[in-house]
Amino acid sequence: VRALALLPTGDLIVGGEFWYAGGATAVHIARWDGTAWSAVGAGIGGSSLVCVYAMTPAVDGSVVIGGSFTAAGGIAANRIVRWDGGSSWTALGAGVSGGTFVTLVNALTTLPNGDVVAGGCFTTAGGVAANHIARWDGSGWSALGSGMSGGTFTTAVLALTALPNGDVVAGGEFTSAGGVAANQIARWNGVSWSPLGSGMNGIVFALATLPNGDLVAGGEFTTAGGVPANRIARWDGTSWSSIGTGIESGSGGACQVYALATLPNGDLIAGGNFATAGGVAAPYIARWDGLAWSGLGTGMTGLQGEPKLVSGLTALPNGDLIAAGLFTGAGGVSASGVARWSNSAWSALG
Repeated sequence: VRALALLPTGDLIVGGEFWYAGGATAVHIARWDGTAWSAVGAGIGGSSLVCVYAMTPAVDGSVVIGGSFTAAGGIAANRIVRWDGGSSWTALGAGVSGGTFVTLVNALTTLPNGDVVAGGCFTTAGGVAANHIARWDGSGWSALGSGMSGGTFTTAVLALTALPNGDVVAGGEFTSAGGVAANQIARWNGVSWSPLGSGMNGIVFALATLPNGDLVAGGEFTTAGGVPANRIARWDGTSWSSIGTGIESGSGGACQVYALATLPNGDLIAGGNFATAGGVAAPYIARWDGLAWSGLGTGMTGLQGEPKLVSGLTALPNGDLIAAGLFTGAGGVSASGVARWSNSAWSALG
């Protein structure tokens, strides 16, 4: 499971690489109503290697879905589509195209005015030149300046968040935004791009906004703004700072933060591929309360020798947390790909 979104009804939508949910066929997308899983129409399809990577709730109660697909709900939809929460699917124009190695939408965010911004691996959106990031206003696509360039292996926007004033922050693998030097992270003010300090020395995979407006970035970097920051860092509008001693010791020599969420009380949750946070055991998921890191129970588990990670997080209005990813257990409970944290314990969703 790669992506999560909440409907106005409180139902949960999950997307990813799966074919079944709760034992029923559900092609890459499924709905949890609090009791049972169900398919979301005909699901997401297209060629091989189909995956849903991102979802964002729209202001009208629908959900915009992005990924590597070319069809959704039985209609043609190039890597991005809108689902109305019922039976209707709508393509967003001609979608996106033109990735270097693969074309996909990795990240989505909804602006305060209802527009949707999409980021990923693509060079056009609706036939308009748009390097890895583009905006949909409900009727057409437009570029955000000249977009991103200069990734080490490839160029991609992997994370997006909208600030309260409508500005957009994009993170990923790039060294330039709008022709301005911007290492892995940049801000769009509606007219132009600007860097956030000197940025990061590694890829940014996740972004979140704290209640006071500060920005948190997660990824595989070890410095932010030139200061030590292990895989997670905080931007206060002027400078970067570490969050405790950060995230350490992933599996197989790798260590990444792939997902971030803010709880209603302001606590920060980080998920990814890691075993410890702030020096304490936190298998694949950890909590920062403003002073220290802690684990969420015993975290996630999986098959011996197989990769495990948390790739999606969303906070519920009551303070509970939904975590999604590649795992088979959470806190000692069998939980395949998705689990709920409530009252200091994990539980499965069916």
